[in-house]
Amino acid sequence: MQKRSVLFINDSLWNSSGVFRALLPVLCNLDYESYDVTLYICAGAQVDPDVRAALPEELHLIEGKDGTHYYRNIFVLVLHLLSLFFGMVRMHRLAAYLQKQTRGVIHNRRIRRQAKTYFKNKVFGVIVANTVPVCSEIARYIDADKKYVVFHSSKPEFFPALTKQAFDLFTGVIAVSEGVKQMLEQTYPDNKEKIVTVTNYVNARAIQAKAAAFPLPDDTRTRLCTCGRLEKEKGFDLALEAAKLLRDKGFDFEWYFVGDGGNKQKLTAMCDDYGLNEQIVFVGFQPNPYPYIAGCDIYVQPSYEEAQPLAIMEALALSRTVVSTETVGGKTLLGNGEKGILTPFTAEGLAAGIEPLLRDPEKRTTLQHPYTADDDLRAKQTLIMAWNNVLSK
Repeated sequence: MQKRSVLFINDSLWNSSGVFRALLPVLCNLDYESYDVTLYICAGAQVDPDVRAALPEELHLIEGKDGTHYYRNIFVLVLHLLSLFFGMVRMHRLAAYLQKQTRGVIHNRRIRRQAKTYFKNKVFGVIVANTVPVCSEIARYIDADKKYVVFHSSKPEFFPALTKQAFDLFTGVIAVSEGVKQMLEQTYPDNKEKIVTVTNYVNARAIQAKAAAFPLPDDTRTRLCTCGRLEKEKGFDLALEAAKLLRDKGFDFEWYFVGDGGNKQKLTAMCDDYGLNEQIVFVGFQPNPYPYIAGCDIYVQPSYEEAQPLAIMEALALSRTVVSTETVGGKTLLGNGEKGILTPFTAEGLAAGIEPLLRDPEKRTTLQHPYTADDDLRAKQTLIMAWNNVLSK
């Protein structure tokens, strides 16, 4: 039987990228006797050698490279020089417009060049672009019988032009949760039939083993943990404000912030201003964050936006008590509050959700749900079945 050729396009090969971490279990659980699978990593992407080594041997990996000097193109050069000229004569609005046009032309040329360099005259059975934008843009210029784009955001305003373009040109859009599917259906009602749900999966057994490998030492204080990029959308500012409110009420706790990002300096300054250095511990990016999650009494996800947060899934797989803001993904994973505590997107609301768990350890126990091997097997089978439906039709 001839294998069906499948191309996945992703914008990184990096363990701290939630988008790639969601893709990795898919790549590791595909039936390579039925599919001939290629993974293309976009040019300029971050690549982690350890992650590369974890990929299945049967997978064809292409890491995009692009050393082209786009300013040598006469059209790009003219646009650039004009923007510089109008900036010099203080026509700043026109200069900014031309700079934006220059960046747009270079971006489009980079997109088309990647498709032409690596996939000219190739036709795939299925292409799965794992992000909007970039991956979906590259997929436009590669031939395939079917094309899908994965939607990882719960925001209807997330690159709407490119999302609409994907609906118009592709076979379908894959939502990573039922909540995201409902949002897409409301935003693009004429394309409901093109939306399919394929939920993320985390390998609970592997996570549990990594957590057990480096257990945290015992501590008399209540431990909290939050994992994620130190960026605005992850809500670490809310967590710091909530921590101040809880500290001022006299609660004794230690809160681990696991991750790194562009907002680290701002957040550490907030921590200093609030006098929280005895409560907040910035541990940075950790290749294995699971001992921190497993070692906490309360896992907190203070994000402003989440589609299907892997960190909450991992905390549930480690049977932790979870507090989350009312994101689409938080409500989906916590069963609208049945499996954890949901809070408003305010420091006061977040603190109010955490406070009873600090006050009453028994209440934490009632929200801890054992995650069994059967639970993991069912989730894995659901993942495999869903992707087979997408790739084999």
